[in-house]
Amino acid sequence: MFLALCLPQTNQLSQLMTPDNDWLYKNKDHGMMAASASLGLIQLWNVEEGLAQIDKFLYSSEDYVKAGAALAVGILSSGVRNDADPTLALLDEHIRGDSHVMKCASCTGLGIAYAGSAREDVMELLLPL
Repeated sequence: MFLALCLPQTNQLSQLMTPDNDWLYKNKDHGMMAASASLGLIQLWNVEEGLAQIDKFLYSSEDYVKAGAALAVGILSSGVRNDADPTLALLDEHIRGDSHVMKCASCTGLGIAYAGSAREDVMELLLPL
C-alpha cells in the first residue's frame, strides 16, 4: 500500500477505491480502518475529487470502514480552507451518532483537518464531548 501512495493515481489505484473491493475486507477491525483511512493520503489536498471517492465508504455496513473514511476525510482536507466547508458538514453528523468508533474517528478527522485554524465553531463542537 505504501508504494501506491508514492505513485501517481492510475486506473488500478482508482479500482481500489470502491467499497465492494476485496482488499479492504482482507483485514479485521483496525486493519479495515487503517486501509480506508489510507485513501485520504492517496487523495491528499484533492478535496473535491477525494471526497467523492471517500464518501462511498461512509455508508459501509462496517463501522471500522466508516471510521477509516472519517479519518480519510480529515486527512485529505488537512490544511485546505474551503468556503463550503464540506469536511465539517460530513463529519458533524457522525460525531453525534451512536457508534463510539465513529465518534472517535470523526473527532480525530476534524482535529487533523482543522489543526492550527483556531476555528471556534469546530472547538464548540468538540468541547462537549
